[in-house]
Amino acid sequence: MKKLLFLAVSAGFIFTSCNNDDEGDSNSIVGTWRPVSEKAISGKNGNTLYNDPHSSCYKKSTFNFKSNNTVSSTIYDENSSGNCENYGTDTSPYSYDPGNKQLTVDGETSEVVVLNSKELHVVSDYDDVNGDGVDDKIILVMAR
Repeated sequence: MKKLLFLAVSAGFIFTSCNNDDEGDSNSIVGTWRPVSEKAISGKNGNTLYNDPHSSCYKKSTFNFKSNNTVSSTIYDENSSGNCENYGTDTSPYSYDPGNKQLTVDGETSEVVVLNSKELHVVSDYDDVNGDGVDDKIILVMAR
């Protein structure tokens, strides 16, 4: 009887630990993210106002969130001549609060709208895009 109880309790711990680990990994901000698009969400009714893909040049940029709470950002963008240029790499401290869905990079806090194993959506700005008097969310969409 004691052996059966021990096996049942052990099995419960094994299944519980695997399940929690899987959930933690799928919602981890740690990893390299690339910008995909920018979209605006209406502050009044939640409708998507626009969803514009980034240029192929800007899509080369990377945001590498490391487990030591630093993020290395390498930014590519078109210069004044229209050529794709590497503007360098910058490393900054970051923290992520999953309970409040807040990402703080170098002292600036942003709302995280989506974080899963494939996508990260971060509010980069608030602006009244559609002129209705209510600020809309400007969201940077990134993918692994």
